[in-house]
Amino acid sequence: MKRITTFLLLLLLPLFGFSQNDCTKFKTGTFKVTDPATKKVCFITRDEKTQTEKMQDAEEIYDFDIVWIDDCTYTVSPTAATAARNKEVLKSGTMTVKITKVKDGSYVQRVTVANNPKFRRIDEVFAVADNK
Repeated sequence: MKRITTFLLLLLLPLFGFSQNDCTKFKTGTFKVTDPATKKVCFITRDEKTQTEKMQDAEEIYDFDIVWIDDCTYTVSPTAATAARNKEVLKSGTMTVKITKVKDGSYVQRVTVANNPKFRRIDEVFAVADNK
């Protein structure tokens, strides 16, 4: 019996060292991410079902519908209003965002795109303090 207990403890011990990502705290809020190619900053405002994106120093605003697959994975699709204003957003198709690492004031995400299976992007997204 002692051997079985020791075996199970050794088998499960590594799992206790890896804490679960608490992604739920990023389902709502204001965030910023820097595009690695252009170095432009994008501000994201998100509630559990919608996301609004605005590039710094730009007027255009993009709205997206969000569907949460699990606590750390969601899909982003342009709303009909955004698609009507800018047909280019439809070319990418649905994006899937997986939060892979949670930090104190940020998270790391991996983005894939439905219409472009080779596309992979990893970004660190920072929470922006609410000035209310």
